[in-house]
Amino acid sequence: MKFFTVFFLALLSLSTVTLAQIDLLDPELATFGRIATFSETDGRNWSSVDCNNAEVFQIISDPIVGSNLVGLFTSTACTDEGFTLNETFIPFDFSLHAFMSLDVYAPAAGLKIVFKIFNSADPTQAKIVEALTTSAADWDSLNFDFTGTPAGLYDRISIHPDFGGTTAGQEWMFDNIRKDRGGLLYLPNDGLLVDFDTVMPFLHYWDCGTVSPAEFYVTENPSKDDVNPSDLCALMLSSDCAWEGFAIAEKWAPLDFTVYSEARIKVLAPEAGLNFMFKVELWENSGIMVETTVTTEVGNAWEELRIDLSGIEPEKFTKIAFFPDFQSVLIADEWFIDDIRIVDPSNVAVEKKENVIKVFALSAKNYPNPYNPTTTISYNVPLQSNVKVSVFDLNGRELQTLINAEHSIGEHQVQFDASNLSSGVYFYKVETSYDVVVNKMVVMQ
Repeated sequence: MKFFTVFFLALLSLSTVTLAQIDLLDPELATFGRIATFSETDGRNWSSVDCNNAEVFQIISDPIVGSNLVGLFTSTACTDEGFTLNETFIPFDFSLHAFMSLDVYAPAAGLKIVFKIFNSADPTQAKIVEALTTSAADWDSLNFDFTGTPAGLYDRISIHPDFGGTTAGQEWMFDNIRKDRGGLLYLPNDGLLVDFDTVMPFLHYWDCGTVSPAEFYVTENPSKDDVNPSDLCALMLSSDCAWEGFAIAEKWAPLDFTVYSEARIKVLAPEAGLNFMFKVELWENSGIMVETTVTTEVGNAWEELRIDLSGIEPEKFTKIAFFPDFQSVLIADEWFIDDIRIVDPSNVAVEKKENVIKVFALSAKNYPNPYNPTTTISYNVPLQSNVKVSVFDLNGRELQTLINAEHSIGEHQVQFDASNLSSGVYFYKVETSYDVVVNKMVVMQ
């Protein structure tokens, strides 16, 4: 059974996805599969009607970033209400990218949103996919899986917040409707991208072979040893194609190779002396790339390949791909792959995941957020240190130091009162002798 979506390439060379393939009404808006944002209102006709024929949708200034526009939806007592972009698209084709996504600022977690696609000539021909909100009063990206949807049938969209619910008077905000997956991936503290046991982001693979297709599975580790004792790994079964491999399909935040300058990948190759390629691309233009190749040293046994990334331009590339047995045309060779990391090679802690100290790993936060006028900033100190907590405005000016003192190991809190500040976005910085974390907070007076 295949666990991943097939990524087809029609040519022996990797081609840039054309604008026509992105299924946009206006090719000028083709940024990372984007269908629409509310800041681009010229020529766009949005509408909404609830069960009482009331308009419940409008475009407003983003209360967090005033220069941006967002869609504001106000729920009523209706259980099926929503808003529609009254424009016809090139009929959607989900063979290349099987997801729709949008950014949502929901009133609560666990509320159902329906993404509906339908035929403009016959609206009874429709398909809906559901997703649940995961956070309250904060922006989040939701993904809607349209895998297996027939191509060329649907050309219109509508969004239905709190489908089946009755949260009358609740306000929702929406932005960035896309034909792809939304959100960004950030490099984990220990650099682990995927291990197939516990960490497995959305992946795809491709094959250009004509004699036999390549295949990609998650399977049991065929040869547990000291190099790789994991239970599960990936299997890439080669075809007659010189360009076949797999990629992490989500978009990464631009990767900084000045610090995280080495990739480490465990492979069990069919023989020694075979090429394995690690490639980074700019997601929006796959013609912008850097390719790095290493050679296997053993066959039929696990080894860890180490790939030097130090020469790659930092803060630019947003996609990662892997090509086992690159430029070979051997058919049905089995490559087993596991534990893919991007690490700082000077940090010995990455050698063993359990030794990594996750400084402030997802633990520096403030609540409530947005707030009026006070919020509590909570932070974790994993090593004893002096800690300074400061507040800054959007221009980087330090407005106030909340605390600057020695801290013991453990959880700590400090309260911030924004009574003298205007509504807007601010930042707080928690700084120790060994690390710094900066987070955003929103004042709504």
